[in-house]
Amino acid sequence: MKKKTIWKANVILGMFIFFATTMMAVPVKRGIWRDLTLTNGKEVKAQLVGDEWFHYYADVDGNAYVEKGQGKYKKVSKGKLERMRKKSQKRRNTMMRR
Repeated sequence: MKKKTIWKANVILGMFIFFATTMMAVPVKRGIWRDLTLTNGKEVKAQLVGDEWFHYYADVDGNAYVEKGQGKYKKVSKGKLERMRKKSQKRRNTMMRR
């Protein structure tokens, strides 16, 4: 009886470790729009896109905005956004190996 209980505990532990190490980031909920104040004082309406590792706001025209602190946002280029995404991916991969 005791061996069977230990065996079940080991199986459950193994499954937990497997799923914990293979989980992917959860995408943000789409369709929630927010008014953002830019660093130049202008306001835009944008929605949050991305996942828990990398996220930013995008407006209807596809422009991307990232927070620069104190509730202010800055428009970023597609190239800058891609560099930020790659940096985030490296950070995520490093964390997953631990």
